[in-house]
Amino acid sequence: MIYNEDLEKNLNICVASKNGKTDDLVKWYDAISKANLCEREEYQKKTELLLLNSLFAHYPDIEIENLTGESPDFIIKYQGKRIGVEVSEVINHLELKKKESYINHIFRTVEKLLSEYKSLAGIYYLSIDYHQEDFYQQPEQLIKEISSAITNNKNTQFVKHIRRTPHNKGVLLFLEYRFSLFDELHSEKIREVIEKKNNKFVLYNEKAKECWLVLVSNMYNIASRYSYIHAKEELNNISSPFSKILHIENLHSQMMVIK
Repeated sequence: MIYNEDLEKNLNICVASKNGKTDDLVKWYDAISKANLCEREEYQKKTELLLLNSLFAHYPDIEIENLTGESPDFIIKYQGKRIGVEVSEVINHLELKKKESYINHIFRTVEKLLSEYKSLAGIYYLSIDYHQEDFYQQPEQLIKEISSAITNNKNTQFVKHIRRTPHNKGVLLFLEYRFSLFDELHSEKIREVIEKKNNKFVLYNEKAKECWLVLVSNMYNIASRYSYIHAKEELNNISSPFSKILHIENLHSQMMVIK
């Protein structure tokens, strides 16, 4: 199911990060809206664009020439060169992917309910016990409980802690990320994505002489989060026809150059 509200939330958090390409990011996002794509294609292209937000922090001179192409996802101009960029999210916790869709739907509903209360405007990071079975069986009760927790700034059965940061454009909700020493992203998962993209490289190479592969851990999503990359030295000599392979995360804008 497509939830366009998730895109608006992600755009707002990208703008709030102020990485220096905010105006361009909004311009490109709006250009995709006007590109006469079907709903699913538009959602996919906007998702891919927002995944690249941290890349722009490291490469501020990038300009996007083609926003709506396929294979590769984007054509950029950088240092006088025309480069293809293929972007892919690295899913670390596949079993949480479906649960995350449910949580996001609950969050977007609460955001709408609280949007008219200007005094509540802010970015809220909620520590929620989403491992309880009841969490997925009482959506209406959960919506009421989260709304009450934010309105009264008080913990509830499911909401264990609330952290708020300034934001003047309504209410945005995120799951708080608690770092764990055991929450690893194994390098093998990164390697698997690279190998899948290697097999399709001939499609990307037709559009541009040089092509980059950008792998993203979207740290605002529980399915992508990690605390550290296990055995990342195994990626040092990986074989790939891509001229550059990068892994970035968007919480602290950290970047690992794989090739």
